[in-house]
Amino acid sequence: MGLYYPLVTSHSCLYTIGMKTITPRTLKGFRDFLPSDMRIRSFVIDTFKRMFEKYGYEPLETPTLEYADILMGKYGDEAEKLLYHFTDRGGREVAMKYDLTVPACRVLAQYQNDIPLPFKRYQIQPVWRADNTQKGRFREFYQCDGDTFGSSSMLSDAEYIQMGLESLQTLGFSDVVARINNRKFIDGLATYAGADQQQFSIICTAIDKLDKIGLAGVQAEMKNKGVSESAVQKITEVISITGSTQEKICTLKSLMRDIPQALLGIAELEELFSYLALAGVNKSLYVFDLTIIRGLSYYTGPVWEFVIVDGGVGSVGGGGRYDKLVGLYLGHDVPASGGSFGIERIIEVIKDRSMIKKDTNNQVLVTIFEPGLISTSIAVAQKLRAEGKSVILYPDSDTKLEKQLKYANKKGIDEVYIVGPEEVEKKQVKIKNMKTGEQTTVNQ
Repeated sequence: MGLYYPLVTSHSCLYTIGMKTITPRTLKGFRDFLPSDMRIRSFVIDTFKRMFEKYGYEPLETPTLEYADILMGKYGDEAEKLLYHFTDRGGREVAMKYDLTVPACRVLAQYQNDIPLPFKRYQIQPVWRADNTQKGRFREFYQCDGDTFGSSSMLSDAEYIQMGLESLQTLGFSDVVARINNRKFIDGLATYAGADQQQFSIICTAIDKLDKIGLAGVQAEMKNKGVSESAVQKITEVISITGSTQEKICTLKSLMRDIPQALLGIAELEELFSYLALAGVNKSLYVFDLTIIRGLSYYTGPVWEFVIVDGGVGSVGGGGRYDKLVGLYLGHDVPASGGSFGIERIIEVIKDRSMIKKDTNNQVLVTIFEPGLISTSIAVAQKLRAEGKSVILYPDSDTKLEKQLKYANKKGIDEVYIVGPEEVEKKQVKIKNMKTGEQTTVNQ
C-alpha cells in the first residue's frame, strides 16, 4: 500500500492511500488542538497541576477503558445512555470512562492495602460521553478533579477551597469568590419550613434557580408544585438573610435552634470558615451563600461553587463533602471531600479574553544562510538551547533568507538569528526583531 503526499484542491485538502482519496475530517463531537490552542491548554492544565501538588494532592491516572460493570449502574439511567459501551475483540464488555470519580473509587478499592489514608489525589484526563453536540458541549473533553479520601475533617474542605481560589487567581482571574453552603443545613431548612420529604427536591430545585428566575420566580415555582404558603414564607425568610458570614450564622442559629440537622451543618461551616481564616484567605474571597444547592443525591456536608464575577462568567467549578458515596464501591463508608473545575470552560474564557499570548511561545529562529554555513548555524542553535531558549533551526539550507523570514512571521516568532558570511568572518550573529524590524549584532 502506497502512502502519498496530500493532494490540495480548490475545494478541500485531500490525501490518498493507495487508490482511495480520503477527505480529512474530525469525528462529530471531537476536536483537534493546534499549537496556538495547545499552548493555552497546557498553561491552564500545568497551572492546576502545580497548585494541586502545592497543596499535597498526588497525581493519578486511570485507563481510557474499564470493564463495563465497573461503570454501569453508577450514573443513573439517562446518563448511562451516554456511555460508550462495546464488546472488544477478546469478547469483553468494556466502556470508555464517563467521569473521573468512579475510576478513582475503583482504584481505592483495588489498591486499598497499598494506598494509605487520607489519600489526596488529583486527575486531569479526558472523558467520553455520547452526548448531543452543541456549542461548548463535546463528546471528548477534559475533567479536572481533586479529592481527599479518608478524612472527616473540615480542614480537607477548607484546603480544597483555598487551593481553588489560588488556582483561579494564578490563572489571571482577579474577581473570584467561593460560594459555600452545607447539605445538612439544606436538609434542616426543609424541616424548619415544615415541608415533607417529597417536597424537599422541589424546594431545592426552585432555590437553585434563584439567579435565573429571581425570588418571585422561586416562590411561584414552589407554590405551583404544592409547597404550602407558610413553608414558602419561611424559606423566603431564610434565603433572604443578608449581612456578613458571621451575622448570617448568628441569625440562623437563632432561627434553627430546634433543628439539630441544621445546627450540625452550621457548626461544620463555622469550623470550615475558621480554617480559611487561619490560613489567611481574604474574607472577600468566600461567602456563606444560602442558595447554593448541589448534588442532592450524594453530598453530605459542605458544598461550594467557584464563581468568576468579572465579566459575568459565573460558576467554573464546584464540589463538596460526600461521606457515603465511596462506600458504594468499597463496601464500607470512607469519608471524602473534593470537587471539579470546568477546565474546558476556563480555557475558553482565557482564550476569548486573550489573557495569554496565543500565537507565540518565546521561540526563536536560527536561519541557514547557505549550505556552507550549516555548521555555524547549528553551533549558534546549540548555544541558544544551552541558555534555555526554544530554538527552531531552519532545516533547509537551500531556502532563500527572505522565505525563512516569512516563515518566522507566519509562526509569530519575534527574534531571528541570522548567520551570514559577514557575521561568520567577524564571529558575530545578527538578531532581527520581526515586530520592529530593528537589527542588532552580538558575538557568537
